[in-house]
Amino acid sequence: MAEKTVKLSIPEINKDTTLSVLATLDGKKLELPVEYAKVTGEELAEIRESYGKLIIPLEDVVQQWQEKLFEVSFKGHLSKLELIAINSEGVFVWDNVKIYKVKLSTGHTLNLLKAKMLEGKKFNRRRGVRIALDKTMEIQQGGEMIKVVVRDLSYCGLGFVEPGESKIKDGEPFILFLVESTDEGDKLVGKFKGKVINQRELPAGGVFSGCVISSEHSTFLQRYIALKQMEQISGKKRAATVERNVDGVNWKNKIVNSLVESLDE
Repeated sequence: MAEKTVKLSIPEINKDTTLSVLATLDGKKLELPVEYAKVTGEELAEIRESYGKLIIPLEDVVQQWQEKLFEVSFKGHLSKLELIAINSEGVFVWDNVKIYKVKLSTGHTLNLLKAKMLEGKKFNRRRGVRIALDKTMEIQQGGEMIKVVVRDLSYCGLGFVEPGESKIKDGEPFILFLVESTDEGDKLVGKFKGKVINQRELPAGGVFSGCVISSEHSTFLQRYIALKQMEQISGKKRAATVERNVDGVNWKNKIVNSLVESLDE
């Protein structure tokens, strides 16, 4: 019997779906979180009637990122936006989406994301935006604490290296104790469930493990990784905002410039 194809359509997306937009600039990508708007049944019916079924209501993205990350919009040098949706069935992507602001008859102002296609394409989790870490952390498996060097992290996976033979069992669940460096020393960010899906020996010695992280952590890690991307771009630790640098010539400066433009036309 053929394996059932898992699909996700725009009307099936709701408040329990983890959402982000992937902004592309000069071949580089920056993934940013968005939230499904708190709307009533009547407001959702108005949205569907007025704007069609390929619409997702979003909380004010400018306010959200101004409070959590930085002031943002989608103009300037950006070449395209993609929607990424995550649920227990997997990760799905819609190409070339648009985001704009509307005011409903109830007086509720919100953003609407408009897609061109009803169903999203299944998205390879390995394509998710990753941040480089190269930091020693601990993994717990079967009651044993094992030190590894975490090379990179995304909202749905990580890669780590062990010296010598691997002590982490392939395919069995583990808990990653994610830490980051602060002025006061290492700080525990959180504990995350995962499992190894592939391993390979390294030419210089040691074993590299590629892992998936449970989808229950997607929302938190999505925002954490977006923050880390912006820290790298701005050069500021836990920066609340990013200053414009109109003279910037590299892609990082360009994407900051394009993202901090006003959302309103």
